[in-house]
Amino acid sequence: MSDQKNIGTPILDTPLLLSANQALARGAIESGVAYVTGYPGTPSTDAIEALLTVPDLGFKVEWSINEKVAFEVATGVSWAGLRSMVTMKMSGLNVASDALVSVQYSGTNGGMVIYVADDPNTYYGMVEQDSRHYARLAVAPMLTPSSPQEALDFLRRAFDLSEEIKRPVMILMTTVLANTSEMVKLGKIKSITREPTFDFDIARYAKAGPAACLQQHLDTVASLEKFGELTDDLNPLTLTESRIGIVAAGITWNYLQEVTKAHLLNPCTLKLGVAHPLPQAKIRTLLTHVDTVVVLEELDPLVEEAVLALRGEIDHPVKVIGKLNGPLSIAGDYNVETVSSVLLPLFPDKVLGPVPADDLSQQAQALKVKRLVTFCAGCPHRATYYALNQALEKLGYRKSDIIITGDIGCTILGMNDPFQSCWTEICMGSSISLAQGFKYAGIEKPVIATIGDGTFLHAGIPALINAAHNRCNITVIILDNHWASMTGMQPHAGTEIFSSAQSKQLIKAEEIVRAAGVHRIWRVNPYQTKKMIPTLMEAISSPEISVVFSDAECAIQKKRRVKGGGYLKVKPEKCVGLDACEHNCIKLLGCSALERGDEAKAFINPHACNACGLCHHVCPQGAI
Repeated sequence: MSDQKNIGTPILDTPLLLSANQALARGAIESGVAYVTGYPGTPSTDAIEALLTVPDLGFKVEWSINEKVAFEVATGVSWAGLRSMVTMKMSGLNVASDALVSVQYSGTNGGMVIYVADDPNTYYGMVEQDSRHYARLAVAPMLTPSSPQEALDFLRRAFDLSEEIKRPVMILMTTVLANTSEMVKLGKIKSITREPTFDFDIARYAKAGPAACLQQHLDTVASLEKFGELTDDLNPLTLTESRIGIVAAGITWNYLQEVTKAHLLNPCTLKLGVAHPLPQAKIRTLLTHVDTVVVLEELDPLVEEAVLALRGEIDHPVKVIGKLNGPLSIAGDYNVETVSSVLLPLFPDKVLGPVPADDLSQQAQALKVKRLVTFCAGCPHRATYYALNQALEKLGYRKSDIIITGDIGCTILGMNDPFQSCWTEICMGSSISLAQGFKYAGIEKPVIATIGDGTFLHAGIPALINAAHNRCNITVIILDNHWASMTGMQPHAGTEIFSSAQSKQLIKAEEIVRAAGVHRIWRVNPYQTKKMIPTLMEAISSPEISVVFSDAECAIQKKRRVKGGGYLKVKPEKCVGLDACEHNCIKLLGCSALERGDEAKAFINPHACNACGLCHHVCPQGAI
């Protein structure tokens, strides 16, 4: 099937400082991956970003239109016998889940790895979702590295395991781990040459009746059991004379190491490198050697539930400390202090090692910078929401009169001060469907859906078709800044500069909207407020579904592409002062480039200003 050889690399003996995301990307290269695809979703985004910077080594990298499509593309590569990897955050796994379960039952040929990143403590928004549930749901094997080095090593192992059990293998990391860096020892890069093939087996690749589906299920369960046997070494169990045992998974293992070394503790430990299936035999062995077990796992108590279930098989009582019996929280992420608070009371007689200063946390808190959660300076979305609020006011509506549904991405920042113009957030594309639901519920006043251009292409198209087909009178504002900006300005199918540079077909969202049967369509530059405001007023007052494209490129990307551009200045002699001005530019726009200057007058920071001109249009004194 393959001709595999090492082609080497100029740096084998010198470790590199890599984040876990970067190490994972390196692991894919070393594994001879043929295709990597995914959808931007922080904290997993940097893995593909790292691969996009690599010189041509024979593999391809792609940002797909959404996670389900990315997963299915990777499946096609694997079914043809080549190695593939697909990346996403936990919310993206929801989008790909339909395909995940089906493909897990059918199996794969070339090694296929699914990298998913959870976000305990919701550093990047959305929900605190635990993706280990999907591994259980799909009968899918899942590895959980605890360091950047393990991210690389586990990724290489995952490809080999995938080909051995003929199933996709999941790798789970979290925000903190994905962004943690350490010196990583690199391996050799494999060159895997394979001719694409396909075995025509309907009973395997299709759901061809009950008998075939039942067999697929049995085969999947058998593959998972085999995976557990092959990965037993990734769950090292260390037994000591202590009657206290610790089970730790993922990044919590590192916190445990810090605490035990700092306080000279020597408990029995079980490190879980495999999240599914759990090593039940080793858990039983640990339980027989201890009187107390502490379970360290972020988010849901899945390991703790397994420990409690197996405790009934032990002939002596074992106390289990975790989330279900306290004191650990089911929400948020862990840190060294969290682990210390649970472990230290169990070792009251131990000599303590070096302890950080008591006021260290307070010092760190004092260094925090408070900032308004709003759009970047010069962001066209600021102009859109300013114009939308002005349009509603001119139409005679109060802010509380009109339902404005929001969507995932930069657009949702309209919910914050000073605009307060987005009231909902569910998932990609839901703003349009939700708006239709509000109208169906009998809301007589206008209902407005706001959605970004990348989000519209990801999941908004079916919702728009549904609303148009049912002649639902809603107003959809597509905030078209040409990039998937919230996750770091990645290109999408509608990014013209990227498409032309990469010889890709440009997909024009406006043509899709017209094809959906929408007749009332406008495309306006939101910075042109004198045109934007009346356009929005006309669209909101429309007797049928209407779509407004608020069209202006992401300010950061434009500034990177177009050098120069200058900045705006305030004429102090014309500015009447922020306290006296009822149309206070800072309060009205919340732009980070606008500051309170001398004599309480507005001041524009030239280093932050992107010269969008919005404040010029807003100032009634003509002072900008």
